[in-house]
Amino acid sequence: MTNLTPVSAGKAPTRYGRLGFIAMIVVLQCAPVLAFELDDAAKSNVASSPQTGVSWLSGGVGDEAMAEMHKVSSAYNVHLMLTGQHGNYLAGIPFTVSRHSGQVTVSGVTEGPLLYLKLPAGRYQIAVEIDGAWQTRRVQVSASGQATKVRFVAKGE
Repeated sequence: MTNLTPVSAGKAPTRYGRLGFIAMIVVLQCAPVLAFELDDAAKSNVASSPQTGVSWLSGGVGDEAMAEMHKVSSAYNVHLMLTGQHGNYLAGIPFTVSRHSGQVTVSGVTEGPLLYLKLPAGRYQIAVEIDGAWQTRRVQVSASGQATKVRFVAKGE
């Protein structure tokens, strides 16, 4: 147990008390930096540029970013979730979406575990590269109705 008796009480702090006090000061000075970094991560949802022809949104890192993604989910008709085998979220995952004919419609890299796409009705192949291996799913996107939901899970960990 550390000695936290104040110096003004007539006793000098022990070596461990001084080390604990110094450690506390260091931690408190770093706290605003850590909070700033986490806040930035929560705002890391990234939308496609207008020139891509297909609207997409990726993110969901942190509670705030996840909530923002869910708020706008109804504007997108394909929802992807990227996870590890144990349910951990993945980010930085390359993806491509191709027409059934093989023509690439859109490609990019995810910023978080969620990727929302707004695709015209039709048949598509969605591919993601997780741990160096490409996984693909074929989806049928309808003109109306519920969003098509696809989950990609890492094969190994």
